[in-house]
Amino acid sequence: MTEPHFLHLMPPEGLDVPARLPNLWYGPPAPVARCAATLMRTALPDGFSGRVGVVVAVKASGADDAPGIVHAAWAAEPAHRPGVGVSPDHPTLPAADRLVEPMEDDDFQRAAAGLVIPFADGTSRTLLDLAQELTAGKPKSIARGGGAGLKLTYRHWNRAMADAFHTPAVRLGILMNTEGVRLGLRPAAYFEWWAGETPPHDVKWDGMPLSPRTTAKPVIERLWEAWSPAPDPRFTDPAVAALAPRIIEEAEDWIVIEKPSGLLSVPGAMGLPDAMSMTAKVTNTVLVPVHRLDMDTSGLLVYAKTDRGTKALMAAFREGRVEKRYRALLEKRLPDALGTEGEVRFPITTNPLDRLRQCAAVGGRESITRWKVLGKSAERTLVEMEPVTGRTHQLRLHAAHALGLNAPMVNDPYYGFDGIAAETPATPLNLHAAMLDFPDPVTGERRRFETEPAFHL
Repeated sequence: MTEPHFLHLMPPEGLDVPARLPNLWYGPPAPVARCAATLMRTALPDGFSGRVGVVVAVKASGADDAPGIVHAAWAAEPAHRPGVGVSPDHPTLPAADRLVEPMEDDDFQRAAAGLVIPFADGTSRTLLDLAQELTAGKPKSIARGGGAGLKLTYRHWNRAMADAFHTPAVRLGILMNTEGVRLGLRPAAYFEWWAGETPPHDVKWDGMPLSPRTTAKPVIERLWEAWSPAPDPRFTDPAVAALAPRIIEEAEDWIVIEKPSGLLSVPGAMGLPDAMSMTAKVTNTVLVPVHRLDMDTSGLLVYAKTDRGTKALMAAFREGRVEKRYRALLEKRLPDALGTEGEVRFPITTNPLDRLRQCAAVGGRESITRWKVLGKSAERTLVEMEPVTGRTHQLRLHAAHALGLNAPMVNDPYYGFDGIAAETPATPLNLHAAMLDFPDPVTGERRRFETEPAFHL
C-alpha cells in the first residue's frame, strides 16, 4: 500500500462539511466522508480485503480554497489472516492462541523506541514513552473479555500497540499532524470501513462502517486530540438521557426490570447511564447483578436485593436452572433449506486485535444456541433464540457468522451490515430478552416473565 497523501476532491453539491470533527468511535460517518470513500474505492487493488480509512480536511481559515474543494486522503490495512485447519471439527478456524503472535517486552521496547508519534504542535513522543505511561502501576494481565477462551496478557497488548501504526486511523492521524499542518488543513470528518471478504474466524461485510481498532485507541486518541473531536454523543443526546428501565415486578429478594437498548446493565468505566443504578435510585434499594445484557440489547433483567437472593439466583444461573428466550430480527431471509429450527455450536474467543468484538477460534469457549424461525418476510427473518451457554456476544455472533445463521441482527453495530452507522438511539439493535424464568430464592416456585420487543417483522 502506498503512503497516504492528500487529494483534491469536489464532492456533490449540498454535502456540508462538519464544523467540528465528529467522534471517531460512535455513530454514523459524515456524508461528505462517505462520499470521499466512494470516490476512492477504485484506488484499492483488486482482491483487497481489510480496513480502509479516509480523512476529509479543509483549510483551517476556509479562505484559500475554491468553494466546494476538500482535501482527502485514504489509508488501508490488509486483513490479518492467521493460519487455519488446526482442528478436524473446525477446519476453517484458527487456534485462539495463534490469532496474533504475542510480543515479548524486550522486542516491544526495541520496536516502540523507534516509532514516533508526531503531534500537531510540532512535538513528538515515541510509542515506548506512551506505553510506559499507560502501563505504569498496572498488573501484567488483561481482562479476558467476558471469559472468552483467550487469556490476554501484556504480550498481546505489546503486539497490538506495535501493530497500531499499520491502522488507517493512525496513519492518517500522522498525515494530518505533519503534511496537514504544513498545508494549513484541519480534519473535518473521518470514515473507516471494511473492504472485501472477511477472514473465516471473523464477521465483516464489504462496505461495513467500522470504528477504529480498539487496540489502537491509546495511540489514535493522542494523535487526534489536537483537533478536538466531538465527545461521545451518548453523553449529550436527549434520546439517551431519556432512557430508563421499567420495573416489571419486585419481591423481597429480587426485582425484575425491562431494560431499553442503549442502557448498560451495570455501571461501566465510561460513566454512561446504567439500568441497575437507575433502578436502585427509584426503589431506594441496594441491588446486586446476577446476570447481564449487552448495552445494545433490550429486555428482561433480574437483580438481587438481599444476600439470600444473591446466593440463590447466582447458583440458579450457574447451574442452568434459569430459562431465557430472546427474539431477534435478522437482516436476511433465512433459506428454506436451513429448516425452521436448529442449533448453532462453535467456540468463541475475544478478538485480540479488536477486543470489543468476539470471533470464532479453536480453543475458545464452547458456545451453543438453539434457534427457531417465528416468521419470514421477503428480506428478513424473525427468530427465537435460546442461549444454552452464555458467552459474550454469543447470540449476535451465532446469528452473523458463516458457521451460524450467516444473517446478522438488524442494527447490530458490531456484526451487522451497517456497522457503526447503526449505533444511534434511533436505530437500536433488534435483539430482545423476551422471556425470563427463574426459581424464587425462598419458595423455589418458578417465576416467569415475558415482554414483547419494540421491533416486529
